Amino acid sequence: MTNVLGLDLETAEALLRANGKPVRLVEVRSKKGGKGFDRRVIKTVESAGETIVWWSAFKTEIDNPSVT
Repeated sequence: MTNVLGLDLETAEALLRANGKPVRLVEVRSKKGGKGFDRRVIKTVESAGETIVWWSAFKTEIDNPSVT
């Protein structure tokens, strides 16, 4: 299996599909539901001929850019 752990979701999905793998995406969220926009792969498993990709959105931007 192609290692896509930590990659952004679009790149990971494209790599897996380019290798002829059916892909199923599963979103993982915290109960608080933070407002992240950086979608990253956190887990992958091959099962029944497909690759299951768990992903989550991370907040990687600072809220108050005036603080340095």
